[in-house]
Amino acid sequence: MSHCSIENNWSEISYPKNKFTSLGETPSGGSCPLYYFKRSSEGGFTDLNGNDIAFNIKTPDISMDFPNSELDTVIETYYNLTDIEKTIASYWGAGVPHNQLIPILQTLINVYGVPAVSASRLYSIVSSVINDAMVICWYYKYAYQIPRPVQYDPNFTPYLKTPEHPSYPAGHSVCAACFATVLSHFFPTEKEKLTDLAHECSISRLYAGVHYPLDLSEGYNLGVDVGNRILNEIKNSKDIYGSIIDKVYTNHKDANLMPPPYIQTFKFK
Repeated sequence: MSHCSIENNWSEISYPKNKFTSLGETPSGGSCPLYYFKRSSEGGFTDLNGNDIAFNIKTPDISMDFPNSELDTVIETYYNLTDIEKTIASYWGAGVPHNQLIPILQTLINVYGVPAVSASRLYSIVSSVINDAMVICWYYKYAYQIPRPVQYDPNFTPYLKTPEHPSYPAGHSVCAACFATVLSHFFPTEKEKLTDLAHECSISRLYAGVHYPLDLSEGYNLGVDVGNRILNEIKNSKDIYGSIIDKVYTNHKDANLMPPPYIQTFKFK
């Protein structure tokens, strides 16, 4: 099915049935302060030592076909949504992704008995990681200006309301991927569950009808890249006695990390 050309710009296409401005939500978000990166004089990013960084995300081109094959997948997914996919979309779509991710960190801290100072550092690391990942995500969103599915097809009504900022990459995917990457370092025996939840958070935005598959996959790659780069900065941090600060919890306590709605409704194990 042919819809329209990729040359269309997010800020130049109206949202059907929605109040919409060309500036959108937090258009300056990509310029917010960073903790583990710096900005280059050319407008890109560097590490803390000033080395240029090429983050793992593809620059959109016509081969990525957002207004045609990508949009077709979004619409086909919408018309074949299962009850559990609707539940997943609603759960992860209830506010900012931090709402569902931070309780996972809280559970891990409690189950693994992380002491107060170490827990405070974990909260600080995770918050800083998410901050940097989302600022970088917003930089690319407004640099690439990819329209949302509802902009390419005004007759399409997604399962959830479309956010008022550009589509590519997906913030939920970036946020969940960097979160899982960092916590998998500190809690390696929980890596599989953390990764599964991150992927579920990511794909929930396709179920919601507000993102294309490429938004998710490239957003996820970006989040993993950001998380790994930050881990390389912090994992060998030492105290004044020369000891590594951050403990890695290698004993397996099998924390229950599944979101409550699935336990109650679908009885996932």
